Amino acid sequence: MKKSLFIIILAFPLIVFAQKGSLTLEESISIALKNNASIKLANEKIKEAKAEQSQALSTLFPKIGSSSSYTRLNEKTTMSSVVVSSDEIYDYNLNLIQPIFHGGLIPAYQLQQENLKANQNNFEAVQNDLIMEVKRAYFHVLEAEKFEKVAEEAVTQVKAHLNVVEAYFKEGLVSEVEVLRVKVALANAQQNLVNADNGKELAKSLFNSLLNRDLSQEVILEDVLALEDYNIVLPSAISQAVSSRPEIKQMQNNLHISEKGVSIARSFFFPQVALIGNWDKKKGAEIPVDKWDEGWSAVVSVEMDVWDWGENLNGVRKANAQLEQTKSSFELLKNNVELEVRQAYFNLLSAKEKIKLQDEAIKEADKNFRDTSLRFKEGLSTNTDVLDAQTLLSQAKTNYYQSLYEYNIAVSDLERAVGGKNLNGVDNGKK
Repeated sequence: MKKSLFIIILAFPLIVFAQKGSLTLEESISIALKNNASIKLANEKIKEAKAEQSQALSTLFPKIGSSSSYTRLNEKTTMSSVVVSSDEIYDYNLNLIQPIFHGGLIPAYQLQQENLKANQNNFEAVQNDLIMEVKRAYFHVLEAEKFEKVAEEAVTQVKAHLNVVEAYFKEGLVSEVEVLRVKVALANAQQNLVNADNGKELAKSLFNSLLNRDLSQEVILEDVLALEDYNIVLPSAISQAVSSRPEIKQMQNNLHISEKGVSIARSFFFPQVALIGNWDKKKGAEIPVDKWDEGWSAVVSVEMDVWDWGENLNGVRKANAQLEQTKSSFELLKNNVELEVRQAYFNLLSAKEKIKLQDEAIKEADKNFRDTSLRFKEGLSTNTDVLDAQTLLSQAKTNYYQSLYEYNIAVSDLERAVGGKNLNGVDNGKK
């Protein structure tokens, strides 16, 4: 697909320096994928599923067991002066059990295969969610830093205006009420600065939490000012999500697991057939007591429930109900995925338009503030006009930065919504 870069040139100076030790977005994601506990947890679930798969496979093969015992009696057992049992009895046993037919063995192994695939897809989903969360946290830190700068500029501007008003008051050109009005505005601006600073620190703590770092660790991030312009067709994005989202694949695995669960439940209606081999070697328990007696046996065992008061039947009913629940959950998931794509898509379009509008608003608000401040010095505008113009300028800058990082967040949300893929891979509808 075609893409382009659009860079908004602000009406006020904005200088960004690369800082020593700063983290890029890609580096932040890499650290999170390595250290975040949710990734480690998802990986351990894969290991658990692999062990369960191997465990299920082992039920298909023969099991060999052995036992041995030594028995000491208080005296020998005699009958008509003949020793029929020694006071020391030795017994060695070796047995083998090989399942021949068990309707639930094969489905149980296949179930664990699907369970492993489900956990692998869950791992990918956890990765995608974490990447999205890191991107969001990254841009929220940058946004909070910009809000703090806007608040600092507002304090500087109101202080400068206060100096002018106080000078006019000394000359008798304005009343004391006007000085107090500006002081109140300055107090509000300083409070906004405190709030902005607190917001920045909270954003940094969340960022550190996702990277599994100390929450108080210094956070210095590389800014992102150039934005990629994507032209995406909504139906293509939805189609991409349905085919690529790991949550969809995981639910398909769960559907197969439920189907195997029905097969396993039905297997209890059939006989369970097994070959049992046994070898035994004894001494002291039979005549002659001083010699070893050795023997073996082979048995074909058939077990089947004749009457269980509906236990197996209700087990099948339960498995079928679970299968229908999974099907319904699958439909709900597909609807939710489509809603997520639509929400992220329209948020992206909205943020893109907001950036353009707010860029113009900044230019107009900046010009209005400068002109109003100049007119005040010439006695052509009021103190209230200047304070209002400054408030409008701060709000315009805040809105601009908010829309700028909303766009970046909307991109990351849409990337996650379509399956964790870069939006360059989503069809733009042009041939």
